[in-house]
Amino acid sequence: MTRTWTQEEIIKWKNARDKQRINQGLPPFDELDSNEKETALKEQRKELFQSTLLTVKSAAWPLGRRPSSAYPAPRSGTLELPRYLSASECDRLKFKVGDDLNLLTFRHYDEGAESLKSSGSNFVTDGSIQPKRNEYLGPSPNVAGYRFTQGVAEIKFWDDYLKTMWIGKHQWDVELEFDPAVESWFVV
Repeated sequence: MTRTWTQEEIIKWKNARDKQRINQGLPPFDELDSNEKETALKEQRKELFQSTLLTVKSAAWPLGRRPSSAYPAPRSGTLELPRYLSASECDRLKFKVGDDLNLLTFRHYDEGAESLKSSGSNFVTDGSIQPKRNEYLGPSPNVAGYRFTQGVAEIKFWDDYLKTMWIGKHQWDVELEFDPAVESWFVV
């Protein structure tokens, strides 16, 4: 994600960073030598990663319960709804700008799974009780957000029991990028 900064914005951002550093008893960033800057940036990256990951995990909602907050779709597209944990098979659902993706996701997975071909593992229900679709996604699937790519929204899952984050067949993680204009790390 490329940011475009004006000279005024760069100065304002750096002043805010220096004010925060001074409040912590640290010297302004531009007064550091190259080794100190490198160390400070490593620490900033580590803290940003950990705090963002904690925020993502604490904001994730359990798929087996109705979401407490809405997630309005920023654009129209197709929502991919995986059928099984870490598998490529998925259902697709069209949505419009402003549709609540959390509610669409919950309603889909709250339905019974009788229409599914039971080739996947049900992590929750034995065969005698009517299983729900969410039970094929792991022991404790939580929705941590959505990734949008070329009109397709993919669900970012966080499984508290398995301690894994996944989208479709792939793992995901918090992505950070370095912006040389202000010499700082940002969440992508």
